[in-house]
Amino acid sequence: MKSLFSIFKDTYNSFENKEAGEEVLILIRRHPFFIILQLVLFMVLFLLPLILGIFFSPFLLFNNLVGISLLLYSLWCLILWQMMFYLITMYALDVWIVTDRRIIDSTQHGFFNRSISELHLSRIQDISVKTDGLIQTFFKFGDLEIQTAGTENKFKFLQIPRPNNVKNQIMSHISSNIHSTDKPYGNPV
Repeated sequence: MKSLFSIFKDTYNSFENKEAGEEVLILIRRHPFFIILQLVLFMVLFLLPLILGIFFSPFLLFNNLVGISLLLYSLWCLILWQMMFYLITMYALDVWIVTDRRIIDSTQHGFFNRSISELHLSRIQDISVKTDGLIQTFFKFGDLEIQTAGTENKFKFLQIPRPNNVKNQIMSHISSNIHSTDKPYGNPV
């Protein structure tokens, strides 16, 4: 059981249910483009009532509506703050971890709802990368899809930075482990 103060000593290489001797190779989050784009939208939504208030200030002053408009603006800012907090939390907690043994997909669906899936590297059959459009090409992000052996669903890393590099790191780790031993990588299924 972890202590309360373990959050201060956990590192990039720490996560819940880490196996003994397991080494983190890559920790991946969505590309920062998406969080920045949404934060810019929140800034526009924050400033829009202020700009409208400047244009309508004579009307608000004449009808003694300054107090009510400040109250409504405060409620608007509170709602925006909560939405921004939710957005940042979801961005920080949605993570893909690639270790020397497995891939872990930790997806946060709400403040109190998380799903965690894992895939052992020995089950990987194919990895494909998809980059669509000018924005994804320019900012170097895209989707990575891992096909597994059997009837399992595909593992999808959506909107990750440099998906080709991630694919190459996973494939080189798998191939180096296959070539370093005479038997197939991982535990036989």
